[in-house]
Amino acid sequence: MNKINIEITITGEYSSYEGLLSESHKLPKTARQQFIKALEAVKKNLTSEKIYFLSTGAFSGTTFGYLFVTETKAVLAEVKPPFGKVKPHELRFTDYKEVDHDVVKALGITATMIELKKPGIFGSKKDKITHIPEGDLNDIFTFIKLQIK
Repeated sequence: MNKINIEITITGEYSSYEGLLSESHKLPKTARQQFIKALEAVKKNLTSEKIYFLSTGAFSGTTFGYLFVTETKAVLAEVKPPFGKVKPHELRFTDYKEVDHDVVKALGITATMIELKKPGIFGSKKDKITHIPEGDLNDIFTFIKLQIK
């Protein structure tokens, strides 16, 4: 499996699909190819969206990938092993009524999570965004919370 290492943080500003694509050419060859492949997979999800955060993470039931957060949704470009196939996933904030976050530390391992809850007939349904770098968690959580309320 390829190692994903993204160190781009967008704070107080936003980027666009086209902006990220043009910035990707500054990355080293292998990272650039992988990132462009991820961007192409989520192009239709991000076209005409302002991207406020770019990080890494996973959704419930998915593997690790690139996490894009806009005003209306969280989009994951899931990178599936062993050959790096990229699959897009999307969580629209309008579908949710509550959001919470957690950091669990046990046995030297830190697990981060943002939990989105939507009402259902028999209780609420929960979707999770996990594996967000600890340094990005609070900013992304606060941003999503503002979009949901």
